[in-house]
Amino acid sequence: MNNLFPPARRWHRNSTVRHGVVLLMLVAAGLGSTASHADPGDFQAMPGLWKTVVRVIDHGQPGPPTVRWHCVDEDADPWLMFANLPVPDTSCLRNDQHRSSTALTWALNCGGHPPMSGHGRVDFDSAEHYTASIELQGHSEVVRVEGQRYAACTGPSD
Repeated sequence: MNNLFPPARRWHRNSTVRHGVVLLMLVAAGLGSTASHADPGDFQAMPGLWKTVVRVIDHGQPGPPTVRWHCVDEDADPWLMFANLPVPDTSCLRNDQHRSSTALTWALNCGGHPPMSGHGRVDFDSAEHYTASIELQGHSEVVRVEGQRYAACTGPSD
């Protein structure tokens, strides 16, 4: 009778180890999967003809819209195409840039007297529409942008 228990205990111990290994493999697969983190290189904006409406905000009031049309190529750098927003001072520099598949964010530092800092953000709610803004410390929002894709670009002059 004593000979029957050691193999049963050994089987139970081996089964526990097997379950632990399987659980560890599942956790490792989940952490490494693309579903848990978007690939920053996979930016979700569609190429084509985009209409961009820019409004400079002064003392909380939006100024007149400035409309710009431009073509975005499939391999275009999203920082150049969508985050190249007007800044309140030519000394403003963008740093601490982050990119996900649907957003661009950055910090903004401006020289001058007094020096200012803030942040910018571009958010895509679909592959064909985005909103963007720049906010400066002490000034709230200073630039507001909306972009909409309208069509495919048909040639280099589009």
